Amino acid sequence: MPVRAPARKLDEFEDLVYQYSNGMNRQDDEERWDIDSAAADLRFESATQGPPARVSFLLNVTPKMCNPVGTLHGGCAATLIDILSTTLLLGLSKPGYFSFGGVSRNLRVTYLRPLPKGLEIRLVCELIHTGKRLALMRAEIQRADNGAVCVVGEHEKANTDPEADGRI
Repeated sequence: MPVRAPARKLDEFEDLVYQYSNGMNRQDDEERWDIDSAAADLRFESATQGPPARVSFLLNVTPKMCNPVGTLHGGCAATLIDILSTTLLLGLSKPGYFSFGGVSRNLRVTYLRPLPKGLEIRLVCELIHTGKRLALMRAEIQRADNGAVCVVGEHEKANTDPEADGRI
C-alpha cells in the first residue's frame, strides 16, 4: 500500500516529493529494510521547496516499531529519519546533484521523550545546507496531538552521482 496523500491538491514540488516517498514501497520480489507504510498508516502531509525546503509526514507507532517496553525503538526512529528525510533531498535533486539520493555519511539522533505504541506522530524534515557533495538535513519526530518534540535528528548525506567526466 502506498504512502497516502492528503485530500487537497498538491503543488508541483509536493507531488514530486510525494512520488519519491512512494518509491520506498517498490513492488518487486527483493526484500529490504523498509517502513510498513500500510501498518503505520503513513501519510504525506506537506512539502515546501523553501527556503528552507521542508517535508512533513504523519504516521502511527505500530507494535512492530516498538522496543520491549512498548515505545518507538531508537533504531526505528533513526530509520524513519533516514528514509523520510531522503525524500526531501530527492525532490530537490537534478542530474549530478543527489539524483540517486546520496548515501548517509552521518546520522545523529537524540531521544528526548518516549513515543508509545498507538500514538500518532509527525516527522518534519528541513534542509539546512547543501553543497556540491554534501547535504545536511534536520528532522524532528513530534507527538501529533500536542507538538512535543520527542526525537531530533541530523542527517548528513554524501552525493554519489557521477560527475560529467564519470568520476564519483
